[in-house]
Amino acid sequence: MGGCLSVSVSCDKVLDQFSQWLCVKQRYIQNLEENLTALEATMEELKAKRDDLSRRVEREEMKGLQKLSQVQVWLTRVENIESQVNDLFSVRTTELQRLCLCGLCSKSLKLSYRYGKRVYLKLKEVENLKSNGVFEVVAEKAQASEVIERPIQPTIVGREEFLETVWNRLMGDGVGIMGLYGMGGVGKTTLLSQINNKIIGKNNVFDVVIWVVVSKDLNIDKIQNEVANKLGLGGEAWNHKDKDQKACDIHNVLKRKKFVLLLDDIWEKVDLTEIGIPFPKRENGCKVVFTTRSQEVCGRMGVNAEMEVQCLPPQDALELFN
Repeated sequence: MGGCLSVSVSCDKVLDQFSQWLCVKQRYIQNLEENLTALEATMEELKAKRDDLSRRVEREEMKGLQKLSQVQVWLTRVENIESQVNDLFSVRTTELQRLCLCGLCSKSLKLSYRYGKRVYLKLKEVENLKSNGVFEVVAEKAQASEVIERPIQPTIVGREEFLETVWNRLMGDGVGIMGLYGMGGVGKTTLLSQINNKIIGKNNVFDVVIWVVVSKDLNIDKIQNEVANKLGLGGEAWNHKDKDQKACDIHNVLKRKKFVLLLDDIWEKVDLTEIGIPFPKRENGCKVVFTTRSQEVCGRMGVNAEMEVQCLPPQDALELFN
């Protein structure tokens, strides 16, 4: 009798577990339409929260702040789950038509069970993502890139006085844009590098110093990206913006800063407005300095001061050579 009782208890246990499994399986099917409706409503709420958060982030980025990594992770997860939910909804009609007996059963239990389970699990995932999408702070001050000292010799042979003249002229209130022109190889880039390095000693005078090599093939998008990286604006969202949107973002950050933009080796007029650079003037104290081989380019850039970088006198040239 003891053996019969043991078998009876074991069978009851198996039947109980099977009944529970069958109940869960049936629930995925019986509640399918209800779960789909709940998934649709919750997904709409999640997207609305996503849109509100994106607008908050955009406003903060316009102030020069940088989006927090945890916010970007959450936004990416919403984007991914939206695609997955859309895939579920794409076969919604077909799956509902498979139900019978007022939704209590299915013409294909296996297929309906699989789909119903996916819907239920996705609903829980969306609800969890929605509850985690609360951020008191969405952005922080971008790590400002300090002025990078450029590797050049500390003393420019034969250029000491000229460098001081250029520097004093540039720091004058009436100069916002300065052009340094001269033939190739005469030392314009070296002079610009020296100016860059002198700014290091001007603590707290300028908020940001940006160095961009332009070269012969003018590429506005490349310039914008280099400026953005210096301002902490780069990232996935930035890469999806067009040229005008990038210009607006750059402008909204730089208009609140006292900046120096150093453009090396330009061959034609660079439209600062197209890049998003606020026009340097006495009121904002900002500076733009560029090098070019053409004096004509200086005129087209609307400089306040243009200075020719001439060849070294023979004695200074010999000293440099030695």
